[in-house]
Amino acid sequence: MSTEYNTARRGYPLEVFEYLKSIIKKDRPITLDIGCGTGISTRQLKQCAFEVTGADKDSLMIDVAMKQTADIPYVIAPANKLPFEPNKFDLVTAFTAFHWFNNEESLSEIKRAMKKDGIFFAALKTNRKDENEDFKKGYYSILKKYAGHSFDATKNHFKKEFINKAGFLGIAERSFYVDEKYTVEEALILLKTLSLWNLVKENKRSGMLKEMKEFYENHLINGFVIRSREISTITAYKG
Repeated sequence: MSTEYNTARRGYPLEVFEYLKSIIKKDRPITLDIGCGTGISTRQLKQCAFEVTGADKDSLMIDVAMKQTADIPYVIAPANKLPFEPNKFDLVTAFTAFHWFNNEESLSEIKRAMKKDGIFFAALKTNRKDENEDFKKGYYSILKKYAGHSFDATKNHFKKEFINKAGFLGIAERSFYVDEKYTVEEALILLKTLSLWNLVKENKRSGMLKEMKEFYENHLINGFVIRSREISTITAYKG
Protein backbone atom coordinates (compact mmCIF):
# COMPACT_ATOMS: atom_id res chain seq x y z
CA MET A 1 0.00 0.00 0.00
CA SER A 2 2.82 2.44 0.83
CA THR A 3 4.39 1.98 -2.62
CA GLU A 4 1.02 2.43 -4.31
CA TYR A 5 0.42 5.55 -2.23
CA ASN A 6 3.73 7.04 -3.35
CA THR A 7 2.95 6.21 -6.99
CA ALA A 8 -0.60 7.50 -7.17
CA ARG A 9 -0.76 10.48 -4.81
CA ARG A 10 -0.03 13.88 -6.32
CA GLY A 11 1.83 16.78 -4.74
CA TYR A 12 0.59 20.31 -4.18
CA PRO A 13 0.86 23.38 -6.41
CA LEU A 14 3.77 25.76 -5.84
CA GLU A 15 1.43 28.58 -4.80
CA VAL A 16 0.59 26.67 -1.60
CA PHE A 17 4.24 26.80 -0.53
CA GLU A 18 4.60 30.41 -1.64
CA TYR A 19 1.61 31.21 0.57
CA LEU A 20 3.31 29.47 3.50
CA LYS A 21 6.50 31.46 2.92
CA SER A 22 4.52 34.70 2.87
CA ILE A 23 3.04 34.06 6.32
CA ILE A 24 6.04 32.44 8.04
CA LYS A 25 8.43 35.24 6.97
CA LYS A 26 11.62 33.23 7.58
CA ASP A 27 14.24 32.11 5.07
CA ARG A 28 14.52 28.48 6.24
CA PRO A 29 11.76 27.85 8.78
CA ILE A 30 12.26 24.80 11.00
CA THR A 31 9.31 22.67 9.97
CA LEU A 32 7.61 19.44 11.06
CA ASP A 33 5.44 17.69 8.48
CA ILE A 34 3.06 15.44 10.46
CA GLY A 35 1.26 12.53 8.82
CA CYS A 36 3.81 12.80 6.04
CA GLY A 37 3.13 9.35 4.61
CA THR A 38 5.70 8.57 1.92
CA GLY A 39 7.08 12.11 2.08
CA ILE A 40 5.40 13.68 -0.95
CA SER A 41 4.67 16.99 0.80
CA THR A 42 7.87 16.72 2.87
CA ARG A 43 10.02 16.64 -0.25
CA GLN A 44 8.15 19.61 -1.69
CA LEU A 45 8.77 21.57 1.51
CA LYS A 46 12.48 20.74 1.30
CA GLN A 47 12.62 21.84 -2.34
CA CYS A 48 11.03 25.15 -1.33
CA ALA A 49 13.74 25.84 1.30
CA PHE A 50 11.92 24.70 4.44
CA GLU A 51 14.19 22.94 6.96
CA VAL A 52 11.85 20.00 7.32
CA THR A 53 11.47 16.79 9.34
CA GLY A 54 8.79 14.27 8.42
CA ALA A 55 6.76 12.28 10.95
CA ASP A 56 4.24 9.47 10.51
CA LYS A 57 3.07 6.63 12.74
CA ASP A 58 3.22 4.12 9.85
CA SER A 59 6.70 2.60 9.61
CA LEU A 60 6.05 1.26 6.10
CA MET A 61 5.24 4.75 4.86
CA ILE A 62 8.40 6.10 6.49
CA ASP A 63 10.47 3.33 4.89
CA VAL A 64 9.30 4.43 1.44
CA ALA A 65 9.89 8.10 2.30
CA MET A 66 13.47 7.44 3.41
CA LYS A 67 14.24 5.64 0.16
CA GLN A 68 13.27 8.72 -1.88
CA THR A 69 15.95 11.02 -0.47
CA ALA A 70 18.75 10.92 2.09
CA ASP A 71 18.69 14.59 3.10
CA ILE A 72 15.40 14.66 5.04
CA PRO A 73 15.15 13.27 8.59
CA TYR A 74 12.09 11.13 9.32
CA VAL A 75 10.68 9.81 12.57
CA ILE A 76 8.03 7.20 13.31
CA ALA A 77 5.63 8.90 15.70
CA PRO A 78 1.91 9.64 16.09
CA ALA A 79 0.73 13.24 16.37
CA ASN A 80 -0.11 12.85 20.06
CA LYS A 81 3.37 11.60 21.05
CA LEU A 82 6.01 13.65 19.27
CA PRO A 83 9.66 12.91 20.23
CA PHE A 84 10.77 16.55 20.17
CA GLU A 85 11.68 19.09 22.82
CA PRO A 86 9.28 21.99 23.47
CA ASN A 87 9.41 25.16 21.37
CA LYS A 88 11.35 23.57 18.48
CA PHE A 89 9.40 24.28 15.28
CA ASP A 90 8.55 27.50 13.46
CA LEU A 91 5.96 25.65 11.41
CA VAL A 92 3.99 22.40 11.71
CA THR A 93 2.20 21.16 8.59
CA ALA A 94 -0.32 18.41 7.88
CA PHE A 95 -1.04 17.70 4.20
CA THR A 96 -4.23 15.64 3.74
CA ALA A 97 -3.65 14.10 7.16
CA PHE A 98 -5.20 16.43 9.74
CA HIS A 99 -8.56 14.65 9.75
CA TRP A 100 -6.81 11.66 11.38
CA PHE A 101 -5.61 13.62 14.43
CA ASN A 102 -7.90 16.63 14.76
CA ASN A 103 -8.34 16.10 18.50
CA GLU A 104 -7.41 17.97 21.65
CA GLU A 105 -4.62 15.61 22.72
CA SER A 106 -2.77 15.79 19.39
CA LEU A 107 -3.20 19.53 18.95
CA SER A 108 -1.90 20.19 22.46
CA GLU A 109 1.15 18.06 21.66
CA ILE A 110 1.67 19.88 18.36
CA LYS A 111 1.45 23.20 20.16
CA ARG A 112 4.01 22.05 22.75
CA ALA A 113 6.53 21.34 19.99
CA MET A 114 6.05 24.77 18.36
CA LYS A 115 7.88 28.01 19.07
CA LYS A 116 5.98 31.00 20.38
CA ASP A 117 4.14 32.58 17.44
CA GLY A 118 4.75 29.41 15.43
CA ILE A 119 2.26 28.47 12.72
CA PHE A 120 0.13 25.36 12.33
CA PHE A 121 -0.98 24.68 8.75
CA ALA A 122 -3.31 21.93 7.50
CA ALA A 123 -4.21 21.29 3.85
CA LEU A 124 -6.84 18.93 2.47
CA LYS A 125 -7.57 17.97 -1.11
CA THR A 126 -11.26 17.72 -1.92
CA ASN A 127 -13.23 17.57 -5.15
CA ARG A 128 -14.13 21.00 -6.46
CA LYS A 129 -17.76 21.97 -6.20
CA ASP A 130 -17.72 22.89 -9.88
CA GLU A 131 -16.21 19.58 -10.98
CA ASN A 132 -17.93 18.04 -14.00
CA GLU A 133 -21.35 17.17 -12.61
CA ASP A 134 -21.79 14.02 -14.67
CA PHE A 135 -18.40 12.73 -13.54
CA LYS A 136 -19.03 13.61 -9.90
CA LYS A 137 -22.44 11.90 -9.73
CA GLY A 138 -21.17 8.71 -11.35
CA TYR A 139 -18.02 8.58 -9.24
CA TYR A 140 -19.83 9.01 -5.94
CA SER A 141 -22.58 6.55 -6.86
CA ILE A 142 -19.97 3.80 -7.29
CA LEU A 143 -18.21 4.70 -4.03
CA LYS A 144 -21.47 4.65 -2.09
CA LYS A 145 -22.51 1.38 -3.69
CA TYR A 146 -19.38 -0.41 -2.45
CA ALA A 147 -18.15 1.60 0.58
CA GLY A 148 -21.45 2.81 2.03
CA HIS A 149 -22.79 6.31 2.49
CA SER A 150 -20.53 7.32 5.41
CA PHE A 151 -17.14 6.65 3.87
CA ASP A 152 -15.70 10.17 4.04
CA ALA A 153 -13.80 10.92 7.26
CA THR A 154 -12.16 14.05 5.87
CA LYS A 155 -15.02 16.19 7.19
CA ASN A 156 -13.14 16.11 10.51
CA HIS A 157 -10.50 18.31 8.89
CA PHE A 158 -12.82 21.31 9.08
CA LYS A 159 -13.76 21.02 12.76
CA LYS A 160 -12.15 23.94 14.60
CA GLU A 161 -13.28 23.17 18.16
CA PHE A 162 -10.07 21.34 19.10
CA ILE A 163 -7.85 24.02 17.52
CA ASN A 164 -9.63 26.52 19.74
CA LYS A 165 -9.45 24.30 22.83
CA ALA A 166 -5.69 23.86 22.36
CA GLY A 167 -5.34 27.65 22.51
CA PHE A 168 -4.39 28.40 18.92
CA LEU A 169 -5.16 31.91 17.68
CA GLY A 170 -5.99 33.66 14.42
CA ILE A 171 -7.61 30.75 12.60
CA ALA A 172 -7.80 31.53 8.88
CA GLU A 173 -8.91 29.56 5.83
CA ARG A 174 -7.89 29.77 2.19
CA SER A 175 -8.41 27.59 -0.88
CA PHE A 176 -6.26 26.78 -3.89
CA TYR A 177 -7.28 25.01 -7.09
CA VAL A 178 -5.60 22.50 -9.36
CA ASP A 179 -6.56 19.96 -12.03
CA GLU A 180 -4.85 16.60 -11.54
CA LYS A 181 -4.25 14.24 -14.47
CA TYR A 182 -4.16 10.43 -14.19
CA THR A 183 -4.02 7.49 -16.51
CA VAL A 184 -6.82 5.00 -15.87
CA GLU A 185 -4.35 2.68 -14.15
CA GLU A 186 -3.06 5.49 -11.92
CA ALA A 187 -6.62 6.47 -11.01
CA LEU A 188 -7.38 2.88 -9.97
CA ILE A 189 -4.20 2.74 -7.87
CA LEU A 190 -5.20 6.02 -6.24
CA LEU A 191 -8.58 4.53 -5.37
CA LYS A 192 -6.86 1.72 -3.46
CA THR A 193 -4.90 4.24 -1.36
CA LEU A 194 -8.03 5.98 -0.07
CA SER A 195 -9.26 5.15 3.43
CA LEU A 196 -12.63 4.14 1.99
CA TRP A 197 -10.93 1.16 0.33
CA ASN A 198 -10.86 -0.52 3.76
CA LEU A 199 -14.65 -0.19 3.94
CA VAL A 200 -15.13 -2.30 0.82
CA LYS A 201 -15.51 -6.03 1.50
CA GLU A 202 -12.65 -8.01 0.02
CA ASN A 203 -14.95 -10.13 -2.14
CA LYS A 204 -16.42 -6.91 -3.60
CA ARG A 205 -13.16 -5.10 -4.42
CA SER A 206 -12.56 -6.61 -7.85
CA GLY A 207 -16.11 -5.70 -8.85
CA MET A 208 -15.61 -2.15 -7.69
CA LEU A 209 -12.35 -1.81 -9.64
CA LYS A 210 -13.96 -3.22 -12.78
CA GLU A 211 -16.91 -0.84 -12.52
CA MET A 212 -14.69 2.14 -11.79
CA LYS A 213 -12.36 1.25 -14.67
CA GLU A 214 -15.28 1.28 -17.09
CA PHE A 215 -16.47 4.57 -15.61
CA TYR A 216 -13.05 6.20 -15.97
CA GLU A 217 -12.67 4.98 -19.54
CA ASN A 218 -16.00 6.58 -20.43
CA HIS A 219 -14.99 9.94 -18.92
CA LEU A 220 -11.51 10.52 -20.33
CA ILE A 221 -10.38 13.98 -21.40
CA ASN A 222 -7.62 13.80 -24.01
CA GLY A 223 -6.88 10.27 -22.84
CA PHE A 224 -6.68 11.05 -19.11
CA VAL A 225 -8.83 11.03 -16.00
CA ILE A 226 -9.01 14.66 -14.86
CA ARG A 227 -9.84 15.46 -11.24
CA SER A 228 -10.64 19.11 -10.49
CA ARG A 229 -9.37 19.61 -6.95
CA GLU A 230 -9.80 22.21 -4.26
CA ILE A 231 -7.04 22.41 -1.66
CA SER A 232 -8.69 23.71 1.49
CA THR A 233 -6.29 25.07 4.12
CA ILE A 234 -6.47 26.10 7.76
CA THR A 235 -3.81 28.25 9.42
CA ALA A 236 -3.51 29.05 13.12
CA TYR A 237 -0.88 30.61 15.41
CA LYS A 238 0.54 29.56 18.76
CA GLY A 239 -0.05 32.41 21.17
